[in-house]
Order: sequence, then structure tokens, then C-alpha cells
Amino acid sequence: MKIPFVKWWGFFFCGAGLMAALGAPSDRAAEKGPLRTVYIIPVKNEISRTLVYVIRRGLNDAERQSVDAVIFDMDTPGGRVDAAEEILKLLNKGIGVPTYTLVNPNAISAGAIIALATDHIYMTPGSQIGCARPILLGPAGDPQSMSPGLEEKSVSYVSALIRNAAQEHGHDPKLAEAMVRSDVGYVIDDAVIAPTGRLLTLTNQEAERKVGRDQRPLLSEGTVKDLDELLQKLGGAQARKIELRVTTAEQVARIIEALSILLLAGGLL
Repeated sequence: MKIPFVKWWGFFFCGAGLMAALGAPSDRAAEKGPLRTVYIIPVKNEISRTLVYVIRRGLNDAERQSVDAVIFDMDTPGGRVDAAEEILKLLNKGIGVPTYTLVNPNAISAGAIIALATDHIYMTPGSQIGCARPILLGPAGDPQSMSPGLEEKSVSYVSALIRNAAQEHGHDPKLAEAMVRSDVGYVIDDAVIAPTGRLLTLTNQEAERKVGRDQRPLLSEGTVKDLDELLQKLGGAQARKIELRVTTAEQVARIIEALSILLLAGGLL
């Protein structure tokens, strides 16, 4: 559905506008043994269309180099719905090795959805993840009100998107949905994790809380101070690190995309 002069620019950033789970085991021994080579993809700032091409290039390169794991080093307030969806498609195809997200320190809105599309989630001290309700932005980048029908349609769509990400990678879809819908709440073991009427956002300590009869972590498999400590925890202290470098052309493309909304507003004026 197209809306004249308005586009989806991102997800709702709780309280500030824009700026695992009950599934996979946390023991690296359950994977393929010690990590020898890891591929690190930085996910910084807003989730944009340019980032889709960067991540596609990184995943393809990781496959060519036969790495043992891919790690997303994430710090983002969110971004575009369509960009997040394209990234989910890339991750859902799989690359044959475990994928990790290190929340360092923010995985908000679109970032939370992408994190849920990886197999394992770890967090740094003071980090947070969640709050993925969509908003509509106007030509000047300011939030726009939506009719009840349009709002429900957009929320329903993003809710399905985040549930799919969680289901495909062993995370709890009900927990994921609570990050988008404030009317569902989230309760487990009679403990209220997210009360009805409030979107779910978790701190690192809350996300690693042990729940259920098997005492698995709620979402995060542990808190580490940095990437090196994560690698040590995963048995890859001596692993070779290959970090994706964003090219100059990709940096320029991101700047142009960020300015496009201002150019649109100028054109309208």
C-alpha cells in the first residue's frame, strides 16, 4: 500500500522517536567445536536500504571463506521496515554456520527483529533490546498519526514479521510479539515479563533471566563485556576475526539515503 509523500522509515523507538530465547542451547559444544574463523558484521546506526546490500555482501563473503560463525556487532535505534524484512530473508535462507548477535549496547525496533533472526543472542552490560512497534513518518521525518485501520494493518504486518524471525531461529514468538503489540503482554511461570499495555523492552539482566522448567534463558544467553569476551565464551579466543569493512561507495549511499527525506521535503516546499 502506497501513501502519497509518506514512506515507512522505521520502527517506533520507545520514548525517544527514531535515532534467546526459549530455543537454541547456549553451550558452544553443541555446535561444531572450537571456532577457528569468525566473520563480524557491524550493524550500526539506522537500519537502511544500504545496510541490506552490506549484509548481503558480508554473508556471501562469509560463505566463500568457510567461516565457523557469523557475529552481528549491533548498536542501532531501528530503521526501515522494508530494509529489516530484506535482511530477515537473507538470514532465513541460512549460510550453514551459527549466527550470533552481540547487542552492543542497543537492538531497538528493527535491530531487535534482526537480532531475533540470528541463532544466538548475547548482550553487553547496560544494553537493551525490544520495542518494535511501527510508526509512520512524513516528508520532514516527523511521526504521523494513522487511522485505526491503517495502524492495525501495519502493526499486524510487523507482528507477523517478528514472530517469523523468532520461530525460524528458536526464539519464543510470543515474547517477540510483545515487542510490537502492547495489548498482548507476556507472562511466563506466572511472572509478568511485560504487562498488558506496555511494549516489551529488556535489559541485559532481564533478557538472561532463567525461565521455564528447564531454566533456559529468556532471550539472551549471557552478558559479556565485549566481542573478545564473547569469542572466549564460545571457545574462539584464538579464532581469526574477519571484520566486514563498509566501502566508501556504501558510506556515500547511506548518507544520500539519510538525506533523501530532506530532499523530498525541500522538493515539496
